[in-house]
Amino acid sequence: MSILEPLDASAWDARKAQHLLNRAGFGVPRERVSQLAGLSPEEAVAALCDYEANVSPLPEPDFLLAPVTPGQIRKMHQDLDYDAQQKLVRERRQAERQAVDELKAWWLAHMVHSPRPLEEKMTLFWHGHFATSAQKVQSSFANHQLNQVFRENATGNFKALATAVGQSPAMLDYLDNRKSTKEHPNENWARELMELFTMGQGAYTEDDIKESARAFTGWNTDRVGFQYVLANHDPGEKTFMGRTGHFDGWDIINIIFEQPATARFISAKLWKYFAKEEVDDAAVEALAAVLRENNYEIKPVLRALFASRRFYEDDVVGTQVKSPAQFVTQLCEDLGLEVLPYGAMAQATRVLGQDLFYPPNVKGWDGNRAWINANSLLLRYNLPVKLAQASASRKGNPGEDTMMMSMQSGVEPALMASGDDAMTAKEDTGPSREEKREYFKAAREMASESIRALPAGERDAMREALKNADGKERRNLMAKLGVAPPPWTIAGPLRLFEQIQFETAGQCVDAVANHFLSVPVSAEQRAALMEALGAKEETKALAPENIPLEQRQAVLRLVTSMAEYQLC
Repeated sequence: MSILEPLDASAWDARKAQHLLNRAGFGVPRERVSQLAGLSPEEAVAALCDYEANVSPLPEPDFLLAPVTPGQIRKMHQDLDYDAQQKLVRERRQAERQAVDELKAWWLAHMVHSPRPLEEKMTLFWHGHFATSAQKVQSSFANHQLNQVFRENATGNFKALATAVGQSPAMLDYLDNRKSTKEHPNENWARELMELFTMGQGAYTEDDIKESARAFTGWNTDRVGFQYVLANHDPGEKTFMGRTGHFDGWDIINIIFEQPATARFISAKLWKYFAKEEVDDAAVEALAAVLRENNYEIKPVLRALFASRRFYEDDVVGTQVKSPAQFVTQLCEDLGLEVLPYGAMAQATRVLGQDLFYPPNVKGWDGNRAWINANSLLLRYNLPVKLAQASASRKGNPGEDTMMMSMQSGVEPALMASGDDAMTAKEDTGPSREEKREYFKAAREMASESIRALPAGERDAMREALKNADGKERRNLMAKLGVAPPPWTIAGPLRLFEQIQFETAGQCVDAVANHFLSVPVSAEQRAALMEALGAKEETKALAPENIPLEQRQAVLRLVTSMAEYQLC
C-alpha cells in the first residue's frame, strides 16, 4: 500500500475540508470550507491547486521606489556638501523602510483576499526558504521583485525557481554574489545554495563550495535585473560533485538537480511545512519520487500530498502551530472585522515573531513550535482587542501605532497607517459628531428611564455611583441599566455578540466556542469562559446588550489564547 494512497471519498467531511484550507491556504474565508466539503476530495484539491484561472482583484503596489544607491544619490547632488548628501541618503533609506512597511500590508491583503490561497501560502514558504532581509537589501523594488518571483513560480518548477532566485537583485545583494569576481570569488551564495536551498548539509564538500563559487562569478545585477558580467567570470576548469569541466553557474545548478539529495531535501521541507514537524521518511521518499518523476515540478507533489490519506490522519490534523501570518489573517476573519487594519496586522506579525521581508537570518524562520513561547502567547492573548481598536481607528491616525505598540514594550514605532492606505482609500472610519451626539442622547434617556424604574432607595444610590464612577466602573453601571457600549467601541470582534445566536449564558459560551474553535472545549475551558463572561448560572437569560465591554473582551481573549486556537 502506497504511503500516498488517495483518501477515500467516503471519508471526506467538513473537518478534512477545513484542514485542507488551513494548510493549503490561511484558513479563510470560513465559508469556503462548506464549498470544499461539498466536493469530492480530488475536486477539492484541484480547486486549490489549479488556481491559474482565478484572477486576483487586488492592485499591484504603486508605492515602490526605483532602485538607487547612496553613491548614485551623491552623484546626483554633487552641488551639495557631504553632510547634505548624507542627509539625503538617510532620508532615502527611511523612505525605503516605509515602502517595505507598505509592502507588508499589501502582502497581508493578498493573504486575506486572494482567490489563489495556495499561491500565497507557497509564496510565504519560499520567502522563508530562500530568505533575504530588507535590513540588508534596502530596496522596496528588489524585495517586491523577489516576492513576485516566489509568487509566479509558487507551484512551478523548483529548478527554474532556484535559478530565478539566484539571478534576482535581492539575492545577489543579500549573499554578496554581485561582488564576486574571478580574482575574489565569494562563497556565500554557493554555500547556501547547497546547504539551505537545495541539498542540505552532508551532501557536498568544502571543495565543492569553492569550485562552485568560481563558477558563479559573473552573476551580477544592475539593481533592476540580472546581468552576466563575462569579464568577472572565471572560465577555468573546475571539479564539482565529482565532475570536471569549464563550469558556469547554470552548469552547477544542473549538476545539483541531478543529485538524489535535492529531491529528498525539498520534499522534507514541504512535508514539514504542510503536514507535520516530525519527518515521515516514507512519505518524504514517496514525495521525492513524485518530484523526480515530474522533473521537479512542485504542483504534482502538493497534489499528491493533499489528496493522500496520510495527510488527513490524526497525527497530522490540528497539530501545527499557526504561523503569525496565518494567526493574524485567520483571527481577522474570525473576528469579523469590517475594515481590516493591514498596517496593524503587519505590526502584529512582527511582534509575534514573523516580520515579513525581515527573516531573522538566511535560514528563515524555524516555524511550528518555535512560534509559541510565554511572551508570544501573551501577545496572542491581547491581539483580538488590539486589532479591533486598530480596525475602528481612523485611517492615517498615528494613534494606531501606539495601540499595537502597547502589546510589547521596547518595540520601536513601526506600524504604518500608510500600510492600510495602500489597500484602502483614506477615509474617516470612526464615529462622526452626529453619531456620537445621537448615541449619548439615547444613552442618557435609557439610563434615566431605568433609574426611574428603580426603588426609591436604589435610585439615589445609582445616581451617586454614576456621579463618582469613571472608566470601567461607569461602563459596568451603564450596562446594568441596559445601556450598550457605543457601537464604535464594539467594532468587529465585540460586535460578534450581537451576531451570534444565544438566549442564555451557557448558549453564549457555546456559540463563541463553536465560532472560534474546530474542536469541543473541555469542561475546564468552558467553566473558564463562563467565568470570563461573568456568568454563574448556565440557564440565566442573557442578551448581548447586557454583556459589559470588559467581559466581551475577556471572553474573546480567552478563547483565542486557547491551545486549540493556536493550532490548525
